[in-house]
Formats: sequence, structure tokens, C-alpha cells
Amino acid sequence: MRIRLDVENLLIASWETSREAVERVAPPGMQPVEVDGRHVVSIVSFRIRRGRVGRSPVMPFSQLNVRTYVNWKDEPAVFFLASRVTPAGLPGLLFGAPYRSARLRVKPGRLRAPGLGVDIRYRPGGPADPGELGRHELGIFESGDLKAIRIQRGPAEWQSAELAAPATAQVLLGYGFSPAGEPQLVYTAKTSFETEPATKLA
Repeated sequence: MRIRLDVENLLIASWETSREAVERVAPPGMQPVEVDGRHVVSIVSFRIRRGRVGRSPVMPFSQLNVRTYVNWKDEPAVFFLASRVTPAGLPGLLFGAPYRSARLRVKPGRLRAPGLGVDIRYRPGGPADPGELGRHELGIFESGDLKAIRIQRGPAEWQSAELAAPATAQVLLGYGFSPAGEPQLVYTAKTSFETEPATKLA
């Protein structure tokens, strides 16, 4: 069953971290991998404008992911540490998504998740290349067993972005990361995702 989602206000905020910090959260069999020459942990947020699961419509909702980057059987992958959605996104649990509910506000120029201690205000800039951050296809998460999804992304006009105020990312502390300095930000106003329900990782 194909899942297609039209996405807006996609922000990737990435902090440099150590290999050891990634090793602490990565399950056995995964190795930390550098992204464009450094180990990073990212907060990714976006708003689902509309979508379809098979022939069924998807209601609009917002989502925030905490993720880091690993190799699985010699393939680069995103390892999801957390996925939070507004209530309209919770039906994704029926298709294996590791969602939990959260208060999220995702709009142009700001991500706010008060219960997670996240507040990122930003100003989009000129055209930018997201590098490897925008090219991963394999996503892995823990939900009982390790599970995987493969995501195909549609066209996106990526932009750089700069902070409009100091960023807050307390959610990262709960996973053993200590973000220091300003995050690297990349943003696109709209794109799309296509995937299928999660499967057990072989």
C-alpha cells in the first residue's frame, strides 16, 4: 500500500555531536556515520498538508522527528530516536509508524514544541544544497523490533536559513546529546514523501 504525503515548511536543524554520543543510542549492528564530514543529530519538522494511504485521505497534521545517522549493512540510514505528531497524525500507528502525540506548532519561520523544550525561530535565505541530509532513503526506528521504511522525496527548492533567536532543543538532552553552538539549518517550503508501511528490519 503506497503512502503519499504533501509536505510544507520542512526544516532540518542539525547540531554537530561526537561519534560516541551516536554510538550510545544506536542499536547493535549499526555504526555511526558522518554526514558531510561530521557526526550530527537533527531535529526535523514539517506540516502534512494532505495525503493518501492507498485510496484513503490523510488529514493535515504536524510532525517533529529527532534523528541521527548510521550505517546499516553498508547503507547510510537515518535512525529515528523520536517521532511526535499532532493528534490528527496518530492514525499512522495503524501502519507501523512510531508516533506519540505532542503539542507542535510548525509554520514558516518557527518550530515550537513546548512539551519537548523545542523552540527554533529562523529566517529562510537563499538557495542551498542540503547535502547528504536531504538524500537518505532508508529510515530505521525501534518499535518492539527494529523496523524500516524507505522514503522517496519529491522535488524541493532548498534554502539556507539562519536563526532569528537562540534555539532551544532540550529534547536532545534526554537522548544523551549536548548541543553546543548554533545548528545548521536548511528549509524547503514544500515537497512530498512517498513510502509504504514499515516492515521488520531484516
